[in-house]
Amino acid sequence: MLLVICFTFFTVHAVNSQQLPLVEYQSKISASETSNHKLANEVLLEMGISQRYDTHFDHLMGTLIGKGDDFKIYTRFRKMFVREIGWSHFKDDYAARLEADFSEDELKELLNLSKQPVMKKFLLSEGKAYMDTSKQRFKMGFELWENYNNGKVRLPSD
Repeated sequence: MLLVICFTFFTVHAVNSQQLPLVEYQSKISASETSNHKLANEVLLEMGISQRYDTHFDHLMGTLIGKGDDFKIYTRFRKMFVREIGWSHFKDDYAARLEADFSEDELKELLNLSKQPVMKKFLLSEGKAYMDTSKQRFKMGFELWENYNNGKVRLPSD
């Protein structure tokens, strides 16, 4: 009986001694992942990707809706796309991609770069250029789709 009790205490002690380093290691990983996740989200926010992501629905709307001249309907459709399939549905996937591709130091460097005035100006300028060309893109997209459907434009060969 004493042998069984000693064996039980020995087993419990061995199991507990093995779990402590594992728990400590897991908490270090969780803290690092949380830090990297937070950094990745800050980078995405600071670079304006979260704001620009939803503007890219313009291409899809240009193909699906009319001739590119009814901006009121485009505005309403963009709001629907944002609500249904917009940034909020994919932000964690984007952050996870950054976490997988960049180290903590690299994420910090990206965050610092995104806060630089010239970089901020560049990112704002790129967003404005995209929006400034949206009317032209709508019209060109519609015309391209019409020409394709009418056999005037063919898909490129592989």
